[in-house]
Order: sequence, then structure tokens, then C-alpha cells
Amino acid sequence: MKRATPPEKSTPLESFSQTAQLTPRSQRQIVDVYLTLASTAASAVGGHITVERLPFIEDWSILLVLGAFVLGAAVFLSPATEQNLPRRRTMLWGVGWVSGILMHSAVAPLMYYGQADIVYMALGIAIALFASFAVAVMTSSRSQVIYATGAAAFAISSLSWIGLLGLIFPSRILWDTSLLVGLAVPGVSAVVHTRNMLDEAASGVDIDPVTYALRFFGNLVNMFAHLLALLRNNRERDEEDSR
Repeated sequence: MKRATPPEKSTPLESFSQTAQLTPRSQRQIVDVYLTLASTAASAVGGHITVERLPFIEDWSILLVLGAFVLGAAVFLSPATEQNLPRRRTMLWGVGWVSGILMHSAVAPLMYYGQADIVYMALGIAIALFASFAVAVMTSSRSQVIYATGAAAFAISSLSWIGLLGLIFPSRILWDTSLLVGLAVPGVSAVVHTRNMLDEAASGVDIDPVTYALRFFGNLVNMFAHLLALLRNNRERDEEDSR
């Protein structure tokens, strides 16, 4: 993988308003980032399923956390070369698999006790953010258009998902301004990482799919956890008010 001098950091307004075009090579690299992110999320689902089949694995939570930390550190410390790409991607999948195991204790009770809609809503909104920007990158080479398309696609897809769940689970989906707070911190972090990635791509620097996928996966997990907690608290508060 070609090494290049890192670009100078732009201010937020300069970055979001720039009209520099991405090259086809840069677009392919960014799409690879999102594909790597998707495969990592799939490995997290695999971790959740693993616990369903082998419950005793949750007893090793301390070792799993340590293992995830070691794998994550190894991903960052390993040279980002073409030769190392398969190995680093495998380590990233290991991080995703362990994350799925660790999230099982928060997700499983909701699935078992009739609150699956909370899990589906949180997961759908979190995925919608990254899927929207992935689609934006594939449909335009201009950074400015990518931001606008990504934001519009996220708004449409997340609202559509909420509406669909509202039909499947009538009167159970609770949406209020507190959820916007839950989206704010991980959402802004994801957009900042996207801005950095597009800045590097526009300057001609090769994009490392594994490093950015790891950062985005952290944003995805944080957003999912935030939304899960807020939706669960909203549901409990609503049930208390009903009683």
C-alpha cells in the first residue's frame, strides 16, 4: 500500500464545503472501508450467535475483553501494507466477534422478554448512518455532495425504519428528543472520521480500510449501545406512567 505524506487538517467548515473530486481509486478504497465494516458487524452477529449456542463463553468475559484489546492494538500497530491486509482484517473480525459476545448480555434479555423492537430500532438506526454514507460515496465523487447525500439518506432511511417498526410493533416504538442526544456523540464522531477519510482521499493518500473500519465499528457499537439504553429507559418510564 502506497505511503504518502498525511494531508494538513482542514477546518470543519472548509472540509464540509470543499468541492474536490475523489478519484475512482479513492472511491474504491472508501467502499472497501464500508465493506470491511459490514463484514466486521457480521462477525459481531456471529459472536452473539456463538453465545446462544455455547453460553459458557460469557464466563470468560475478562479474557475476551483482554483479547479484544490486544487484537485492536495489533490492528493499529501492524504496518498497513498490502501483505498485512488479510491478517489485519482477520484480527478486526476477531474484535467484532468478541464485541458481539460482550453485547449479548445487554441484547438477550430484551429479545427474550418481548422487547425485540428496541433492539431492531437501535441496530437499524446505527446501520442506517454508515450505509447512507457508503451509498453516497458510491453515487458521487464530490465530497460536498457526499455529505449532503449521506445526511439526506440517513434521515430518510432512519425515519422509514422507525415507521416500519411502528407498523410491526404498534404503539410500542417510543421516539423523543432524548434519542437525539443518544445519536449526537457517536454520530458526530462518525461524521468526523468520515471527514478525515475524505480529506485524505481527496489529497491522494491511500486509505487503509482496516484502520477506518475499526474506527467506524467503534462508532457503530457506541451508537447502538446509546440507543439501546435510551430506548429501554423510555420504555420503562412509559410503563411506569401507565401503571
